[in-house]
Amino acid sequence: MTVLPKSIINLLEDVAPASNTLGAVTEMGQRMHDMLHEIAELEDLLKEKKSKLLRLQTIDLPDLMQETNLKDFTLNNGERVVIREYVKASIPSNSAIDKQRDPEVKADMEVRQQQCFEWLRENKAGHMIKNKVEVNFDKKEDTKCQEFTTELRDKGVQYNQSVGVPHGTLDAHFASLLSEGKDIPMDTFKIYVGRKATFSKGKK
Repeated sequence: MTVLPKSIINLLEDVAPASNTLGAVTEMGQRMHDMLHEIAELEDLLKEKKSKLLRLQTIDLPDLMQETNLKDFTLNNGERVVIREYVKASIPSNSAIDKQRDPEVKADMEVRQQQCFEWLRENKAGHMIKNKVEVNFDKKEDTKCQEFTTELRDKGVQYNQSVGVPHGTLDAHFASLLSEGKDIPMDTFKIYVGRKATFSKGKK
């Protein structure tokens, strides 16, 4: 049997821990890779499930209930399934307008935004319009920040302005108007009325 010199044995003992450490690092790196891949697959699966659920809630089940002349039904667990109408309305946001690259489409969005705001103001709903001004000051410009509004442009202070109406507020407003039979500009606000199956706990 060959006996290794003591110097070689010491060298092997020094290398072994490093090899073990490298193996552990590689193993953790592979676990990280596998987890990221698994998360990506789960996110894709979740997106697919949500899409199928939305179709079931807004198309398949409402259509079948309409065919069978059912307005609601109760599950074994006591939860009642009902069909409710929902309203979606939209106003082009400043960010959507800024991102639009087609000049003609961008101009149409700007016109529609102003038409929406004008209609709301003329129909006693101007209070829903939220006007937000974001001002960019340097760290030591507290005094200038307090002066704020009217002299912003003259002083060359850069700021961003956004005007809009919260989606939930807009949808609820037009749902109320439609239920009252009011005449509203469907095309201007791109209003969509749909049906959705939802759960309502408790028996009828």
